[in-house]
Amino acid sequence: MNKSPLHRTILVGLLAVMGASAQAQGLRSSGGGSGLSAAAPALGTAPPMAPPPALPSTFGSARTSDGIAAIVGNQVITDYDLQLRVEATRQQAQAAGATLPPPAQLRNQVLNQMIDELALAQYAEQMGMGVSADTLDRAVAQVASNNKMTVPELRRAVEKEGMGWTTYRDQLKREILISRVRERSMAQLPTISESEIDEFLSKQDAASASPQAAYEIAQIFLPVAQNASPEQVAAVKQKMDAIEAQLKAGADFAKLATEDSQGEGAKQGGNLGMRPVDRLPTLFVNTVRDMQPGQISPVIRSAAGFHILKLLQVGGEQGAPTTAMQSHVREIMLSASTEAQRLRAKAELGQIAQAVQAGKVKFSEKAKELSQDPATASKGGDLGWVLAGQLDPVLDAALEHLNPGDVSEPIVMGNKVVLLQLVDRAVRPLEASQKRALAREILQRQKAAQDFDELVRDVRARTYVHIPEND
Repeated sequence: MNKSPLHRTILVGLLAVMGASAQAQGLRSSGGGSGLSAAAPALGTAPPMAPPPALPSTFGSARTSDGIAAIVGNQVITDYDLQLRVEATRQQAQAAGATLPPPAQLRNQVLNQMIDELALAQYAEQMGMGVSADTLDRAVAQVASNNKMTVPELRRAVEKEGMGWTTYRDQLKREILISRVRERSMAQLPTISESEIDEFLSKQDAASASPQAAYEIAQIFLPVAQNASPEQVAAVKQKMDAIEAQLKAGADFAKLATEDSQGEGAKQGGNLGMRPVDRLPTLFVNTVRDMQPGQISPVIRSAAGFHILKLLQVGGEQGAPTTAMQSHVREIMLSASTEAQRLRAKAELGQIAQAVQAGKVKFSEKAKELSQDPATASKGGDLGWVLAGQLDPVLDAALEHLNPGDVSEPIVMGNKVVLLQLVDRAVRPLEASQKRALAREILQRQKAAQDFDELVRDVRARTYVHIPEND
């Protein structure tokens, strides 16, 4: 197919329009699964997955005439749609300078990603999530705007690439649904105990003192569904044992990883890059700790499946960070328990903001005079130096748009209205409390990513999937 540069934009990565995407293993993140978060409903509480569609009586011939690549729940992935996605993925990888697996392996990886997407979108709909026509129209308009096009121009470009406009909108709708599932899963970050933070910081301190604080590792990974039968587990293990035998016979690790691995880094020969120990699974660290660069591990089992690891390089000291970007912030807070009070507070703080920006008054003086926060009013509203994430998310979001010296718009937060001033922003040494705050955030996001990872695996395992070519 002769594809234009727009091809990658319209067929790959549309989740970027709606927010973060997870591309490492289909929809999976790089972390391993460890149970569903409170924010992600357990699959046991969801309505049952749609039953498999009735197959046509001439299904054998339909494979050829209709070009069915896979049936997922109550929907079909056609060979043509798969071909479009494979080509888009190939062009995207070439543009990034990435190494591609053989065509058959690439096709299998892309097909599995498309299956994951359909399964998760169907799950979202069964959980009551939907995408209104207005929302979909706005998303389409955003894609067009991002590509400096009108919507009609985008439609012509999509159709020129060989994809129907309805199919394109359906794909975008699925990706909005997937984004919402992910947002729902991540909305309520998991609880982290003080002991977990202590352990995390202790490991980082140990890493700082260790000459082997970081490892560059390559992996070959074959997944195992959480509810897999013993026979299914044995079949995956048998395939991994065959790969191990090839490695022992002198086969190239990177080549086998590119061809057979279904994990992160597969397209780069399994290379996960140089990572400090706190960014590697404990199982991996324990496996490679006593290995020498170039050595290959035996087959190891994790909650996600089977792995073979190769230690590529040992890094130097990389422990806990000692500095971070911080913001020096001042506030003026006015109590407002009724709507009338909130309107008056917004008007008053709005006037103060304009006066401060015009240089007519000093923010700190107005804070001492008016602020009703007893903890900061006497200090001119000074909140000190704070890390991203230390303040309420609403205040954090307001700070992101400010430059040093700027004053925010009045911010309504429940029974109070707040005005912020960003005094300065700089990289500064971390205090002990800030190190703990950073550790908590890292651990929360790791757990949330693992929970979403497990959700995707569980949804896939509970969804009817039929791949005709496997018959």
